[in-house]
Amino acid sequence: MKIELTAQQLYELDAGGGTVPRVIDPRNNAAYVLVSEADYETVRDILEEEQRQSSIRATAVRNAIGRMDDTP
Repeated sequence: MKIELTAQQLYELDAGGGTVPRVIDPRNNAAYVLVSEADYETVRDILEEEQRQSSIRATAVRNAIGRMDDTP
């Protein structure tokens, strides 16, 4: 989905002075942060890698616990 910014929104974006613009949904007051697509992709990649590493650690712990129950 693409939403084009209005002239006033572009002005506010340019006048923001480097701050991250926030957008409020008036229906429920939910706040959204407007970031560049490149920044979004970077953060998404980092979060996906973090989730993958967490899953690997959880599997390793389960395997280690399983081996502890084995008697030699």
